[in-house]
Amino acid sequence: METQLCDALVVIDLQNGVCYDQTEIFGLGFLTKRVNERILLYKEQQKQIIFVQHCDKELISGTTVWEILPEIIQPSEARYVEKTHADAFFETTLQELLIALHVQTLEICGAQTEYCVDTSIKVAHHLGYQVKMLPSLTTTYDNPFMSAQETIAFYEKIWDRRFVEFMA
Repeated sequence: METQLCDALVVIDLQNGVCYDQTEIFGLGFLTKRVNERILLYKEQQKQIIFVQHCDKELISGTTVWEILPEIIQPSEARYVEKTHADAFFETTLQELLIALHVQTLEICGAQTEYCVDTSIKVAHHLGYQVKMLPSLTTTYDNPFMSAQETIAFYEKIWDRRFVEFMA
């Protein structure tokens, strides 16, 4: 399945410590396969690929838990942004990087749906970026209120045509 590509693919928090917190995050095999397909398409079309990595007292920069999942393809030309907040733009270099690269459209994927992905989508929208996504390319864990699958569906319904254009 080939879809129109954005100016940049932003991969949020697909890190060892995020995706393997006490259990494996929901649908990880499917997600890594699909994200890798997207990365290869962006690489082939010489589009920007940006990995966003969360840093905190458990996800310490440079440690194994902080690293991007080994299953995820990381092209040599990919760029990296570290963040300390659910918002990938808050006190990071992401906005400056996107401006320097003349990015106007973003495709976002990653973890966790209701935290960093949701916040970053809404802030990107607020900043004037056109945000596009493929359905089911975010993930999370079950919580006391909803299963991971229900959470993903719930957020995709909120994002659809408000903050995100879903691609077929």
